[in-house]
Amino acid sequence: MATIVRGQRMPFGPIVNDVSGPATTHKQVGGEGVCRWKMLMNGMHLEGEWNCVEYVVIEPGASVGEHVHMRTEEIYYIVSGRAVVTMNDVKLDAQPGDLITTPIGAAHSIANEGTEDMHFFVIEVFPGEGPAAEPAQVHVPDLLGAVDGLRRADVDLAPHFTGDWRRFSLVELPGGGSLAETTSAESTEVLHVLTGSAEFVVDGRTYTGQAGLSVAVPPQIPWSVVNTDGTAPLSLISTQVDVR
Repeated sequence: MATIVRGQRMPFGPIVNDVSGPATTHKQVGGEGVCRWKMLMNGMHLEGEWNCVEYVVIEPGASVGEHVHMRTEEIYYIVSGRAVVTMNDVKLDAQPGDLITTPIGAAHSIANEGTEDMHFFVIEVFPGEGPAAEPAQVHVPDLLGAVDGLRRADVDLAPHFTGDWRRFSLVELPGGGSLAETTSAESTEVLHVLTGSAEFVVDGRTYTGQAGLSVAVPPQIPWSVVNTDGTAPLSLISTQVDVR
């Protein structure tokens, strides 16, 4: 969240992390089996009403037990494997590419009933005012379309929450392809590599990595990404949250 010092909002620089070195959790939130969990970014280091950015792996037969967030709103993005998400007693079969929204107050759990590890990306944001929306499930790859030499899908998050959520995007760059943007003055953006090899340049600094690399870009900062593999595509997701 933005930090105020002597009456002025103090800006933050980029944050970079990856999914290596997760903690091992047992019976997470009363669930079953083993999960591997890592906080990629603490919301106190991001401008805006972020709570956290996380990456979770649920082993076969394991689960995160049913729980209710009373202070945050949340998204899940299924990276690999299959999941069963129970949301307000309704079971949702989720597959890679599914975005699940969890409004404040919704009771939810997530389980891996398959035979391989299930990976998912998590963001929690503090809420605003007004009534909670209904939970939603969106298969984001179905929305992909060609835009300026790449494929892109955008989901407007604002109707699904009360907080300052702006947009969730899935971007696919062809081998050797690139993308250059500047975050708006009103939002912070978190980028996460799903597949492929990437080189990011953020505010003049270069960061390289593969699947699992996460980069946070503060407001009004130029950034670019290059697919460093000349043949295989690069796939990444982006989440934007407004700064009040």
